Amino acid sequence: MPVQARKRRLDAPESDPSPAKRARLTRTDMQQPRFENEKAEQADETALHQPQPKPFKRPYAAFLRDFVDPIHPGPGTTSVHTFVSEWLESVGSDREKHCRSDSHLHHSDDVPISRQLTKSAPEMGYTRDADGFVAPPTPASIVSRSYRATEDSASSTASVRYPSYRQNNLNANNIDIRHANTQLPDYISSHVEGLRAERDSPSPSSEQINGYLDRMEDLQRGCTEVDVEEFLTDTVFPKNSDQTYGRPAGLESAKSSLMSSHLIPNNPESQFRVSRPKPYLLYGYSGALRDGAFTQPQFLAQEGLHPRNARFAEATTQGLRFPFFAIQFKAAGGARGDLWVATNQCAGASSACLSAVDQLNTSLPDHQSVQCVDNLSYCIAVDNNTAQLYISWKEDGLNYYLQRVDAFLLSRPEDFKSFRKQVRNILDWGKDTRLTQIRVALDTILEENRKKAAEHAKSRQPPSDGSATTASNWYEPSS
Repeated sequence: MPVQARKRRLDAPESDPSPAKRARLTRTDMQQPRFENEKAEQADETALHQPQPKPFKRPYAAFLRDFVDPIHPGPGTTSVHTFVSEWLESVGSDREKHCRSDSHLHHSDDVPISRQLTKSAPEMGYTRDADGFVAPPTPASIVSRSYRATEDSASSTASVRYPSYRQNNLNANNIDIRHANTQLPDYISSHVEGLRAERDSPSPSSEQINGYLDRMEDLQRGCTEVDVEEFLTDTVFPKNSDQTYGRPAGLESAKSSLMSSHLIPNNPESQFRVSRPKPYLLYGYSGALRDGAFTQPQFLAQEGLHPRNARFAEATTQGLRFPFFAIQFKAAGGARGDLWVATNQCAGASSACLSAVDQLNTSLPDHQSVQCVDNLSYCIAVDNNTAQLYISWKEDGLNYYLQRVDAFLLSRPEDFKSFRKQVRNILDWGKDTRLTQIRVALDTILEENRKKAAEHAKSRQPPSDGSATTASNWYEPSS
């Protein structure tokens, strides 16, 4: 049985070798490490025949350090540095990703793009050397990819924090933030003066103002945007439940709601887009019939403002109509930018407010007796130190303008009272003069639609009985 015999031979213990054999084995064991080392070196040189890739001239850590923060940036390196820096800024921290006032990227159908599903960088192809090893990317190849990525994303929405945002994204879409000392048009200037008029309603007492300033002092020691929002909604900006400036009065405020993309100015000749506005507070008119801002026929008139969009008057997904007042909160020293960034956000929100009323005025019949709606809007950029008041208007049916008309140091009692007064005057204008103008415009459109419908129906009426008899007699053959 050969298998069993072999097994027995393998399992059987070896017999003691002869003395001469033991001596040879001892010498072999002593020389074995040296022979094994020589064998390993020989195998590396002859058996594997596997060339080693040449080491990179500079350590990878040094290369990456120069990549992110070049000491002597050249033209190509600057582009790489800019590309990576902008990408890092767009990613941001976890807190920034969930901040309510951040502007979002959206598809054309207004479905938000999840940041977790998007790729942070374009696909990077790798090249191999003659021996088949992956070659490290060269700065030139990285620069070319960064240029391609920039070109591919040129039409996307840029961050409102970019230094070039005003020029590339606002000015390219006909939105101009004017210098505060620029002379205002006469009709805009007179409107601003009306905001500074004294009010009949009583202002807060001295004790209340002192309490407000104590809370403001606490915020100045350190706070978040949410802290600023909570403080100012308690002291300055009315809530939806307010009897004078809330839903009972026909007004409504939307909190941290994305504005409708169809209202954002879009220049088809520009590759840059305006960041979609998402103000912390946006005042307009309630879209619910029970709140009494508009009648059912007036809601029907709004559906016909745009020939291809029956929801054109809706500024948010909640149905807010014809907004006129946007507020952006910031925290001084916070991670979400300063008042310069807030002003960029206000520019986008204000221009969207103007677009809705502009379409309403366009729908009005061309008649001298028809009065257009005053197409103005207001916005405020405010943090835990300062509040800046802006007015926005549209000229020549194309250009949007935003200009600061006042500023308030909130730690001063007189400034705080003046700030609160002007906010209330803006809301009074919105719920009285402006709402009345919009209602009249909608009624005018309804009347014009009725006239057109009556004329159309009259032109399609069948001939009368007398005319029918005459026609039949005319065709009757003579006997």
